[in-house]
Amino acid sequence: MDIEKEVKKITLGHEIGAGAPCLKCKDKCEGFELHFWRKICRNCKCGIEDHDVQLQTEENQKVGRLFEDTKYTGLIAKLKKDGVPSYRGSQVTISVTIPAISTAVPVPAVATAATVGPAITSTQGAPSGPSAPTPVAPVAPSASSAPTPGAPHAPTTAHPSAASVAATAIPAAMPAKTNVVKAVTYEWAPPGVNQSLALRYMELLPPERRPIAGTQGADYRKKQMAKQLPEHDQDPARCHELTPAEVKQMEQYVRKYKDEALGMGDLTLPEEMGTTTGPAGARGPQAGAAGAPGAGSASGDKAAVGKAGVPAGPGGVGSGLAGNYSCHHCQKLMQQGDPAVYAERAGYDKLWHPACFVCCTCNELLVDMIYFWKKGQLYCGRHYGDSEKPRCGGCDELIFSNEYTQAEGQNWHLKHFCCFDCDCVLAGETYVMENDKPVCKPCYMKNHAVHCVACQKPIEPEAQRVSYGEHHWHAEPECFRCAGCSKCLMGQRFMALQGKLLCSVECKKKVLA
Repeated sequence: MDIEKEVKKITLGHEIGAGAPCLKCKDKCEGFELHFWRKICRNCKCGIEDHDVQLQTEENQKVGRLFEDTKYTGLIAKLKKDGVPSYRGSQVTISVTIPAISTAVPVPAVATAATVGPAITSTQGAPSGPSAPTPVAPVAPSASSAPTPGAPHAPTTAHPSAASVAATAIPAAMPAKTNVVKAVTYEWAPPGVNQSLALRYMELLPPERRPIAGTQGADYRKKQMAKQLPEHDQDPARCHELTPAEVKQMEQYVRKYKDEALGMGDLTLPEEMGTTTGPAGARGPQAGAAGAPGAGSASGDKAAVGKAGVPAGPGGVGSGLAGNYSCHHCQKLMQQGDPAVYAERAGYDKLWHPACFVCCTCNELLVDMIYFWKKGQLYCGRHYGDSEKPRCGGCDELIFSNEYTQAEGQNWHLKHFCCFDCDCVLAGETYVMENDKPVCKPCYMKNHAVHCVACQKPIEPEAQRVSYGEHHWHAEPECFRCAGCSKCLMGQRFMALQGKLLCSVECKKKVLA
């Protein structure tokens, strides 16, 4: 029965995205077909994230499994369990108010001599209020401000006195346009915070990294979700033919990072860090304290965030507590009112700008603020795994066996050091590295070898050759010779013209004649 479940799981895994077009290769790819152990498309060699596949459900379940059974404080509340744990990281629509430019007509300067009477408020449909209007004094030309959203207002009419009849007519003020409310859908937004704080967080990210549905930012998040959090780093069932001993080692590895490294960033306002509650009721840095975690700490230990905890000067709104916290990544001061990211495992004395919450290895934004904390550094899931175990260059899985091979600066499962084109085992065979992937000699000659301009034959990988621009020749007298007099040009001066080799001006004239 268990074997049937595993077979079904593998079958369903290969059905995900089957036939989906490749967004990179376009018509060159016949449709997504998952390689049985390489985690890429068999047809075009691109990943599933490069194909037009909707992975939101799979992504949510992946993150749910990642945090399942974790002891990290506060994360269980961000999961929901419907059989399979699922992450509540679905789309969020935020309403954004765009201020409109006023269209009120300014009062001309030539009309300032006129006496303007008090404004008369129309009583038709107007709400009750004070009956004594305020006289309007002559003013210089200026743009009127937009009405307060939600506040009742009615059009007003200015009535000049009799003495102003001969004066230049005053244009009637036109009502300003109302603010435009636009709904923006994000593929993900920080959970557990109000919309205004989440929106400000998004604004502090680079525009091309904001996960707005249907944009470059949403595509970036999709690719980083696949790259930073590979499923085969957390689930033995997603790996290729692990032995029972390897499964046990992987389970221990997963248990270790869940207990010691895994976390999810949270948003806070730096000026409110004094009220942030930690895992055991501990509070973040307090105003007047030395910046160390803990409420009212008198230990005098200095935090690793510059001037954290130094009280602001009198009346210093811009120099308040927020301005005394510096980003742990860029060391620049935090701005009051701007959200900052903190990581519970790093301690409450460390804050990051939203755009600075990145992996220390690849320097990419940590997708959905999911981090792995190790030795004072933030890692994405992939590079945390690389810091713990060797990774196979063939299947992209971490290697849990004691025996593996090293070649071309990479690590490989013994069974996965294969030709990237035909999957034949390369142990003891001649191979060529193409784009950091090993290729057997027959596949190289068929798919990758350059051709000699003279004899039109592919040049073998071990053969000497001469290259000039996009043209290549066998480094042999019968191929690398003058097109005019057939003189061997090995070690000689030459000129190339339309792919033809020439030894002199005379031969050039002869060939072009």
